[in-house]
Amino acid sequence: MNVVGPGAGSFAYNESNEEFPPQTKVVVTGASGFVGSHIVDALTQAGHFVVGLSRNKPSAERKNRQAVYFDKVDVTSRASLTKEVFENAEVVVHCVGIIKETGKNQTFTRIHVDGTYNVIDAARASNTVRHVIYVSAIGSTHDAPSAYSRTKSAAEDIIRNSGAPYTILRPSIILGPDGEFVKQMADLVLHGGLPIPIPFPVIPVPGKGTNKFQPIYIVNLTQCVVNAMKYPEAINQMVEVGGATEVTFDRLIEGFEGKLKVKKPLMHIPMGMMMSMAGLLPVTKDQLLNMRRDNTCDVTRMREILKVSPLTFDQALSYLFV
Repeated sequence: MNVVGPGAGSFAYNESNEEFPPQTKVVVTGASGFVGSHIVDALTQAGHFVVGLSRNKPSAERKNRQAVYFDKVDVTSRASLTKEVFENAEVVVHCVGIIKETGKNQTFTRIHVDGTYNVIDAARASNTVRHVIYVSAIGSTHDAPSAYSRTKSAAEDIIRNSGAPYTILRPSIILGPDGEFVKQMADLVLHGGLPIPIPFPVIPVPGKGTNKFQPIYIVNLTQCVVNAMKYPEAINQMVEVGGATEVTFDRLIEGFEGKLKVKKPLMHIPMGMMMSMAGLLPVTKDQLLNMRRDNTCDVTRMREILKVSPLTFDQALSYLFV
């Protein structure tokens, strides 16, 4: 595992401890993804100059006309994180992440750990970056049951030890009309999460369905990113961010049923059986390990430090499938 040590260049510091003014140059990694594209939109709306980095060009609906994009940028390749893309950048928002591994190149360690090391090294080499904002996840600890959470925790350590002023945001599951989780839930409700979209009479639920989540609407998360630049209190802080209400997995499903105008019985499947079937389902063993525990937080610091009052689950649902 990489540990950030001395390297070429250094991080700049905001000695005045003031907020970043409009037209601050911000580099956003993962800019073509769900979270990254919304962060780009929020930052440009706040008046900042945004440079988006991604492996592939953002699609039409995820491309912001006010932003500048560099594609073919792979965080696992330090060589692709060139001096040009970080030139005069003052803030880096690092939100590259994967929820499941695909092949030997797209692994949690390569993306979350090695990728974060490379981004931090490139940011430091710029000599101008004075704030790094990292989008992590609730439950990121060294002893977490899932590799996803353990590698997110390792990435946090890289950032904390880098010498850069930082803000780490740990969101619960993120809701948005174009979000991956929303699509997964819709697939689960409509056709049982099967790889073939055919009607399914029941909705399979891993375990007892009593594990709790605190879904955050994407706009609230992007507000947290923008305000992390705005309020000095956010510097060198880790803030867990979630919605205003905790809901069980069963309640999540019921909420999506209502929006999709579907009503089916829930079929609770023992977690052990789900684990044995993971290779046949659109859910991995690592994701199931994460579902064995609650995914909630206290949003007091979110309100006090970032000045964001999150929506409730029902309020967030009202913006989905419109």
